[in-house]
Amino acid sequence: MDVRNSWIKYKRKIGKQMQDLKWNVLALYLARKDSRIPLKSKIIIAITVGYLLSPIDLIPDFIPILGQLDDLIIVPALLSYAIKSIPENLLQEYRQKAKIEFRKGSPKSYKAAAIIVFFWSVILIFVIYWIGKMFWL
Repeated sequence: MDVRNSWIKYKRKIGKQMQDLKWNVLALYLARKDSRIPLKSKIIIAITVGYLLSPIDLIPDFIPILGQLDDLIIVPALLSYAIKSIPENLLQEYRQKAKIEFRKGSPKSYKAAAIIVFFWSVILIFVIYWIGKMFWL
């Protein structure tokens, strides 16, 4: 019975952390245009939120090990850095606004998706060029 209680506590803790993560991301999304936030923080927030809300990963998940590294290392590091870059009182204010504004669902970042698609397209062009030079010259 003790194992079951531990499992239930663990699930509740993880669920709470996931909810906090969601509201932090949405709070950052709203805070990105606030004039009280320094430019450096706005850039960090834009990169973080754009990457988190983008439907495309920088490192595709089908690549073994590397595909999961962005979810396990890059995403938490970006989020942590972005949260620490803005004052706590502003973060709390935007958490409350996020809970009011986004009860129905999360926003999508099509600009960030376009940037990532462009990035991967450039890499693909270079790879095709390199393979072409290697085999056809």
